[in-house]
Amino acid sequence: MARKPAFKFTSTDRGWKVEIPSRFSTSGKRERLYFSTRDKAKAYAATLKEQVTEHGGNTSHVRPSLAEDATIAENMLKPYGLSLIDAIRIVVEIEKGKAASKEVGEALAAFVLLKEDRSDSQRRAYEQMQMAMKLEFGGRMLSTITPVELVTHVENCTGTDSTFNSRATSIKTFWRWCSRLPRGWCDLKTTEVLEKRKIRRGSIGILTSEECKALLKTAEKHYPDCVPAFAISLFTGIRNVELERLDAKDITPAGITLIAESTKTNKRRFIEMPPVLAAWLKAFPVAETVLPANWFRKEKAVRRKAGWNVWCDMFDPAKAPKEYPEWPDNALRHTHASVMVALGKPLESLTFEFGHSGGAAVLKSHYVGVMTKAEAIKIWSIGPKGTVIPVTAEAPSPFAKKAPAPAAKKAAKKRPKRQD
Repeated sequence: MARKPAFKFTSTDRGWKVEIPSRFSTSGKRERLYFSTRDKAKAYAATLKEQVTEHGGNTSHVRPSLAEDATIAENMLKPYGLSLIDAIRIVVEIEKGKAASKEVGEALAAFVLLKEDRSDSQRRAYEQMQMAMKLEFGGRMLSTITPVELVTHVENCTGTDSTFNSRATSIKTFWRWCSRLPRGWCDLKTTEVLEKRKIRRGSIGILTSEECKALLKTAEKHYPDCVPAFAISLFTGIRNVELERLDAKDITPAGITLIAESTKTNKRRFIEMPPVLAAWLKAFPVAETVLPANWFRKEKAVRRKAGWNVWCDMFDPAKAPKEYPEWPDNALRHTHASVMVALGKPLESLTFEFGHSGGAAVLKSHYVGVMTKAEAIKIWSIGPKGTVIPVTAEAPSPFAKKAPAPAAKKAAKKRPKRQD
């Protein structure tokens, strides 16, 4: 049985003293109150005893509900070895951090504005980071985002290890800027969880003819303004950055000119117009710009609708179902190269059109034998709106050993043996 509370009152040089034990005081420490007369001290002690008895240990300074909450909180903190005061100090520090922090959307807007002078690709990477983080953490303070939330976010909005590393790098740069004085909006240690992943090097990833059809058909149905860009990528194999810099005036019936300033090697290239691409551009003419407005979001949406595991904020949820396959890196460029090699396009022409400064070594090591000729023909005959484009005979494969001409064989048979 719990001991009944007792409040002693005694005479001292300072007057009549009433002692209040720490468990009943508002400060959590022993308190002493002094009164001018014995009657006043006795009356106060009696009042305290009555209140404690009635409210289960609460003094006149502590509401009954508050005492009950404190008891519950104390029990919850026991497994962690924390007192109620410890917990209060932690919460106070968190609230101080919030007050000194910045809302995610506002911080991102200030950061992206500061990076306007960066390259096109870098600026776009920051813009994509901004879009994804606003969708995930919009309205929250930077200091409230935990490491676990951050790494989960990056994993959900990226697919391959290379895209994970790219997004993680952008977020680290943003977080570092936010953590520096005079801002001090967040703790840089939060991003330590975003460790760089080792890129798994293996065989290239390409699309099948059915996957190519599905991709183009999806673009035709949902985003027809994106069709020219997808068709150019698949049927010429130009790099993504080159596609971004491609000007409509550089596309003619004869072919596509890539000016030196737009290429990776800073050398001009010319790609002859394939009949299959000509058919697509006739059905879906290039507008004033090759890439339509909002291309980078629409391009992701097309791939997502075509059944690929692509994060896209135009969907709810933005993360695709786990059973969807990952989109291969540089899928359209690698598919085009595999088609050309399978169809036997001259190696010299393909090396020039692809802009490979190292010669034919890359083509030989990555694309030979990756695709059958039958599959290549299926891809090269995909026409707009369900049509089929006839495939013309290509030159013999540059990798096959040339057989001697029939006349040379006969001459070799008739030539008499040399007699020494």
